[in-house]
Amino acid sequence: MFSRTPPVFFLLLSLCLFMPSAMEAQSVFPIKQNKKWGLMNAEGYLVRPAVYDAIGEFKHYGYAVMQRQGRVGLLSKTGEEVVPPRYDDLKVLDSLFLAVIDRGEWKVIDMAGRMVLAPGYDQVRVLRKGNWRAIAFSKNGLWGLVSADGKLLAEPQYDELSVMEPLPEWMTGTYILSRQNERFGLLHANGKVILKPVASEIRPYNDFLFFAKRNLLWGAVDDTGAEILQPRYQYFSKLSENYIKLIADGKTTLFSLLYYKVVAEGEHDNYYPFSDEYALCRKNRRMGLIDHCGKTVLSPQYDEVQAFNGEIFRVKMNNRWGLVSHDDELILPFDYDYISPLDGKVALVLADGLRGAVNAYGYQIVEPVYDNLEFKEREIRALAKGKLTIFHLDHRGYLDDQNAFGNFFSIRVVPDGNRDWYPTWSQNIYQLDKFEWFYSTKHNKWGLRRLDNGEVQIEPSFDEVQVLRDIGLTLAGVEQSQPVVFDRTSFRYEMAYGLVQNDTGLLVHEVDIVDIRLADFYEGLPAARCIFSDGRHGLVNKIGKVLLKGFAYIGEYKDGLARASAKGRLSAVPPEADQHLGLLKEYISSHMIPVSLTDYTQYDLDLEARGLLICEDCKWGYIDTLGNFIVAPQYSFAKDLVNEVGIVAMDDKWGMVNKAGKEVLPCRFDELGFMENTGNQVLRIFKKEHKYGLIDSLGQLAVNAQYEALGSFTEGRLAVKRSGRWGFVDRNGLEVVPCRFDEVSEFSEGLAAVRIGSKWGYIDKNGNEELPFEFSKAGRFGNGLAPAKKAGPFYGYIDRSGTWVIEPVYPRAHEFDRGVAVVEKMAGDYMRAGLIDTSGNYISKPRFLSIGKFDGNGLAVVALGGSPTKYALLNLQGDVITTLPFRYIGEFHEGLAKVQLGDHYGFINTAGRLVIKADFGKASDFSEGKAAVWVDGRCGFIDRSGNIVIEPVFSRCMDFQEGKAIVFKGGRRAGLIDHEGNFIIEPGINRLIDFNEGRGLVRDDKYQFYYITEQNRFYDGFYEKASRFRYGMAVVKVEGRWAVINQQGIEIIPPKYDRIEQFEDGFAKVRIRGFNGVTNLQGELILQPDYEYISYAGEGLFRVEQGDKVGYFDLNGKWVWGLQE
Repeated sequence: MFSRTPPVFFLLLSLCLFMPSAMEAQSVFPIKQNKKWGLMNAEGYLVRPAVYDAIGEFKHYGYAVMQRQGRVGLLSKTGEEVVPPRYDDLKVLDSLFLAVIDRGEWKVIDMAGRMVLAPGYDQVRVLRKGNWRAIAFSKNGLWGLVSADGKLLAEPQYDELSVMEPLPEWMTGTYILSRQNERFGLLHANGKVILKPVASEIRPYNDFLFFAKRNLLWGAVDDTGAEILQPRYQYFSKLSENYIKLIADGKTTLFSLLYYKVVAEGEHDNYYPFSDEYALCRKNRRMGLIDHCGKTVLSPQYDEVQAFNGEIFRVKMNNRWGLVSHDDELILPFDYDYISPLDGKVALVLADGLRGAVNAYGYQIVEPVYDNLEFKEREIRALAKGKLTIFHLDHRGYLDDQNAFGNFFSIRVVPDGNRDWYPTWSQNIYQLDKFEWFYSTKHNKWGLRRLDNGEVQIEPSFDEVQVLRDIGLTLAGVEQSQPVVFDRTSFRYEMAYGLVQNDTGLLVHEVDIVDIRLADFYEGLPAARCIFSDGRHGLVNKIGKVLLKGFAYIGEYKDGLARASAKGRLSAVPPEADQHLGLLKEYISSHMIPVSLTDYTQYDLDLEARGLLICEDCKWGYIDTLGNFIVAPQYSFAKDLVNEVGIVAMDDKWGMVNKAGKEVLPCRFDELGFMENTGNQVLRIFKKEHKYGLIDSLGQLAVNAQYEALGSFTEGRLAVKRSGRWGFVDRNGLEVVPCRFDEVSEFSEGLAAVRIGSKWGYIDKNGNEELPFEFSKAGRFGNGLAPAKKAGPFYGYIDRSGTWVIEPVYPRAHEFDRGVAVVEKMAGDYMRAGLIDTSGNYISKPRFLSIGKFDGNGLAVVALGGSPTKYALLNLQGDVITTLPFRYIGEFHEGLAKVQLGDHYGFINTAGRLVIKADFGKASDFSEGKAAVWVDGRCGFIDRSGNIVIEPVFSRCMDFQEGKAIVFKGGRRAGLIDHEGNFIIEPGINRLIDFNEGRGLVRDDKYQFYYITEQNRFYDGFYEKASRFRYGMAVVKVEGRWAVINQQGIEIIPPKYDRIEQFEDGFAKVRIRGFNGVTNLQGELILQPDYEYISYAGEGLFRVEQGDKVGYFDLNGKWVWGLQE
């Protein structure tokens, strides 16, 4: 343990920045000591000795997988061995469940060791929502479901099972989405089937109604699975809280949510919201009213229907107004020019320009003979020709000397005689304080009228109105077709809104708004973001005044500021962009109006589904809630504010500004982002600087990642490049030859050719000069000779003293191998290759088009010429040992090489004889005594005598490895066979790529990778990319970074490398993109960007890695555990 503070770490970060909810409740941390793993506490004291072979990070639901003596177990975040290391393998599925190998088979247990799922499954995953858990498992490629206590909920019969999310916020249930043959179904959390997999899409409406699309038509079932609506509707939408409107073949249907049935179908032209109890219906340009049962409350014979009270309605017929009740019962004759909504207990009536009053029961209490009326609490002031008359009302709305209400209604006696009472009625959703919206059957449009005199304020001209009472505005929509283009994909806005002030009744903004973010108003902001019909963004306030217009984009308000760009334009790109504004489809679907795709090429469909929204040629800054720029628009990109700071980019370099507009971190870092689990209080900075290193087969760093490029190990030396110069390191990573050369070759026979400037010389393994820098070209030594040239165009061969042994007469010369070298000379007009010995004598004169490298059998493939080119085998004595005109000769494997004769394939031996006839359409190389061959388009396997030992019945075959071979039936269904052709795994795995060291590598249809065991058991999680296992390890890609896992799935190397190449001779090259550091919200550096890997571990500690070393530092930049191997 180290406590010294490096001199660069003097910047402090207050612990109060971290809230407990943002911290991992982890009290122990993996450390490395003498290449073993142990645990320390937050103070840096060892609490578990370093006795483990490996400890993963505490990220598996608060647990860490550990390995000791080849067995795996589980550690809790307090360091307790909750599962001792007694299993061959273990996977944490959830905070409650584990998959373990017990007696050679996988099973699922809970943390108490109770079995939840017995052996015999292929894959398993936990489905969860809130506190609910279930285990989805697959057998033979089909998925089933068991409960958390092991009860079978669904037999394995589905292609996929998943929790249905998201759901409408008012839904409380948990539902399982099933998929089978590209069709979807639905199950309750208890496994009960709501809908079999027959739908192309499912949309839950509430916990009792589920819409499902079949053959492009919508239907619905209830929560018991009973069919409520047959699949015959092209469209459905919410009409009001208790009604749904559906359309089939141009006819409109009304569905009641109280009775869960269709209450009107086809008998009306359209329906409109009215109240929770009723819906407006239109037929032949006349309006009526129906209830939840579908009963006609008012027949469609009126020009207009408006609310009055719960039992009485204002209606207009033939331009005259009256009052009616249920079943068109006339309450007040059609004698009026206008009847207003109730104002308390009374309503205004107009007739021939004069005014009167009626009460809530439809009784005329004041004749329409007055010039003006004024309603007070219990009186009406009436003025006629200058004379004032006052009418006094009782608590029921009748005149004090009047008791005729019994002619209209019987009302109950109010217990409290001192309290006024009158009937309650539903609120008119279209009524404002001074105006009301009305639907004109003459124009089939919505208009606005005054309540005080019934005059039209705005002529009927709108197709839709949405009254926003709490904001004080009405959205008045007009159907229109306005194109908007992203990249080269066109969409169409189907409607635009104007803004009408509710208190003045004035259209305060033209009809060109396609979206208003009303949430801005509800959050108390003085203005809301809006989008206009030209696709540009702006701000509008509550009185409808446009404060800002013409912006390319305005983001969400965070901490009082929103990122914004006035310049540029929105577009979209395929899903690879780093700087983007989210998914295009989410942006489009967030609009208030319908938006439809107008182009349907595959590119358009893909862009709509997966495209990313971007802003081209934008200059980003931050605006306040009134549209003023607080941070000037100067950045190439900006992110939403978090904790009062914004991350910004300038020419691909990242920095940070605060909400006051101050740049607290200059734009000089290649990456900048908040660290996980820190409550967005600490940021990781990244400096891009590609460096290479080398890891061995144990995952240990053999050469630190500090070099710009690497060669390969030869004779114990590895060429490395640093600061543009080359040198060499030994197998311990020690730089034994400093990086000072412009170019180097590999060591051979103890010497390496190196270049300084334009001249080459030779050095020994310690970097000492063996031959002076006097050659213009120099090659590797072999058999004591090396090809080289000084002045002139020709190569010769020198010995270790630099003396010419073979004079420079060859335009091209290659190194010696086993006493021969390939040289090339002109033969007529063409260059031809031949062989010489160490004395320069020709073994075979230059006559071949080319000579390949000699293999371990002393044989090389030579090109003879012809059309097509013919190939032969040449031995070290210069003899051509084949006689047949081969079109292809492959490498030797197990003493045999694949050859092509004509259009078919066979095999030759090392004597050049065709020992297996060329009878096969295709063939692979021999491996473990067998080679895959194709007969009539099907593949099987032959032995070394050419006998078919596994019949050709497969569509594809891969080579045998470790006694197993992958075979395919059909295009993708792969299985595994043994040497006798018996199935270890029946064909049924899609896209099985490789099987090695007991693990199969599979790629699914989403291009994710995972591993399976020999029992076809799902082995580990999904990876973006993955490689086969070699030396007990596999290279995998996680969140854009490469890692190394062992066969227990433990990360031997966390995902920190930009690239890891395949292992060769026990080593693999690794590349890091750069180095990480840490800063706080004030831009103060806690840790300089010098580390390959940094993560927040909890308890105010950060884990850092540098090569094989692991250490921890605290919020003050002080080391709690110094870097150790």
